[in-house]
Amino acid sequence: MSSAALRLLENGGARIDKKNMRASIPESLVKETIRKAPKKMCLAARNPKQDMVVPRPGPPFMATNGTAVYMTDMDTGEKRTTKGSDLKDFMVLCDAMDPLDYVWPIVTAHDAPDKTHALSELTISLLNTTKHVQGEAVSAHEARGEIEVGAAIAGGMDELAKRPVFSVIQCPICPLEFERGSVEAVIEFAKAGIPVVSMSMALCGMTSPVTLASTAAIVNAENIASFAISQMAKAGAPVVYSSESTSPDMMTGEIHYGALEEILLAAAGAQMAKNYGVPSMVGGFSTGLGGESPGFYLDPAELIFTTMTAATGTDFGSGLGGLDQAKGASLEQIVIDCDLWEMVRELRKVSIFDDEHFVVDMIRSVGPGGNFLKDPHTARNMRKELFIPSKDKAEIYSMYRLDKGSSKFVSEARKRVKKTLATHKPEQVDGDTRAKIDRILKKYER
Repeated sequence: MSSAALRLLENGGARIDKKNMRASIPESLVKETIRKAPKKMCLAARNPKQDMVVPRPGPPFMATNGTAVYMTDMDTGEKRTTKGSDLKDFMVLCDAMDPLDYVWPIVTAHDAPDKTHALSELTISLLNTTKHVQGEAVSAHEARGEIEVGAAIAGGMDELAKRPVFSVIQCPICPLEFERGSVEAVIEFAKAGIPVVSMSMALCGMTSPVTLASTAAIVNAENIASFAISQMAKAGAPVVYSSESTSPDMMTGEIHYGALEEILLAAAGAQMAKNYGVPSMVGGFSTGLGGESPGFYLDPAELIFTTMTAATGTDFGSGLGGLDQAKGASLEQIVIDCDLWEMVRELRKVSIFDDEHFVVDMIRSVGPGGNFLKDPHTARNMRKELFIPSKDKAEIYSMYRLDKGSSKFVSEARKRVKKTLATHKPEQVDGDTRAKIDRILKKYER
């Protein structure tokens, strides 16, 4: 739905139907696109120690859920519409949570101007965490504003391209359509060197055929088409293959996050990305998506989905802190999900199989019927090789036993949230940078 995107594809050899605004992308352009797309990239952070370099051999880097329209109030437990101040609290909490590697603006800033609310959410997030932020933009205009804010933080446009402190998710409209504002934002981000995650969100039997094979094919086509637009805008523009496709609840038509079909489609997406040699973001993790208040709501299918995300081979995942099929969010749920993700990600830890780790000499020395507990090697290496939580964490994990119910671990999570918000102070940008960002926001709001 964009003349600018159609022109780019036409320049690359696509056949254009201007009347119906369609592009038929030839195999030659697909091959050129894959050749140009970067196979390695760094999603930088304000704190370089929190940079994310992919491909990653171990567990995926994990983020929050994104732009929920309500949250549960921590004091009353009631649902309420979210504001920029709520997003700030979420970002301060996320900054302190070690299992979280990067963040999405988890709740919507409803008090921001309609046409620049994504710009406002990205800015609030960047100012209140030193981790990498992944936002979105609904127009080329908003994209340019986000690029200016990012450049102010990074120290200029060239520095931002070298170390992108933010990236974006720009979703095709399934099936096989690009909305004008979003795809023109993709072009702006590509030119600036901002990584674009082309998240396909097919629903089997609704916006894609009901068969998983055909849905995977549509996911693949949407990703490659998005990549082609980025690479025609600027060769070597960083892109990430992505799918959050799933089946709907056929009783209601609502999206069903955590369906068994979602993990199968996620695994297919991760394998297609590996086939092309590009980074991927598929699957997710949240124990609260089945409920409307913080807690532990995994049915058997969602339990499989949540744990299998770590096994898909994806570089990035998301979803921590979400409620109610991603419509809601909760500060307490952030803490609960971080605790559980800390355990689940161990499924993908890097295990080394070499002469040093086989310790054949020690096995020979101890001999049949021996005991390896008393060997100093065990004490030196047990925390490297085994998941052994601290005493405090072990007590926390014990609360998640289902026979104890959820009320205790929710109340404990609430205490930890309040303590963190009272004591944790994320590193701030300097005064001149903050003033510059304020001027940028006012300009784009006007």
